[in-house]
Amino acid sequence: MRSLFFAVLLAAASGGAPAPDRNHVVAGLQAWLDGTTRLEATFRQSLISGALGTTTAESGRMYLERPGHLRWDYLDPERKSALLVGDRTELYLEEDRQLIRGRLDPGGALFPRLLAGRDRVEQAFDARLVGTPESSGGTFKLRLVPRGEAEGLSAVTLMLRPGTYAIEGAEILDETGNRTTYKLGSVRRNGRLPDGIFAFEPPPGTEIVDQP
Repeated sequence: MRSLFFAVLLAAASGGAPAPDRNHVVAGLQAWLDGTTRLEATFRQSLISGALGTTTAESGRMYLERPGHLRWDYLDPERKSALLVGDRTELYLEEDRQLIRGRLDPGGALFPRLLAGRDRVEQAFDARLVGTPESSGGTFKLRLVPRGEAEGLSAVTLMLRPGTYAIEGAEILDETGNRTTYKLGSVRRNGRLPDGIFAFEPPPGTEIVDQP
């Protein structure tokens, strides 16, 4: 009987720490974002078309400097570069030798807005914990919907590492039913980035298209 009593005490002690809830996860994500000034990582992006049901996959390297600077260099299967500086965007298509310049659409850019923006998670998004490490392959899954927009029209679900709440991936659902997923790897946080990485100079002969 005494051994059973001590076993119960040990079990209670080992399981006494409460599991992180929604508020803890949101606070952990915010702390990770606040502590991130620069980020470099490889990425794999997949797009599932809501209309066609087809899937396309691309991969490359990402560079981030908070706030306001983000670059995606797509290396496979086609080479292209997408840049965000403030609210200005540039998309360079190497094969077409074309540079498309425009402005960020906040409603259609939830993941860049979260990574490079100044928004506070609690103020800008309705957050809901939809997965725990036990149920979601070892990560927390946090679903963010922009405040003021209809539920379900656009949302980003983040995959967060337990303990640090670092972003390891994301799934974006837009209003047309398209689903885009990102998986980050080889992450290097707060290291030095290549000089001039956010100042893109198109090659001579590039067609420049300015969008309103």
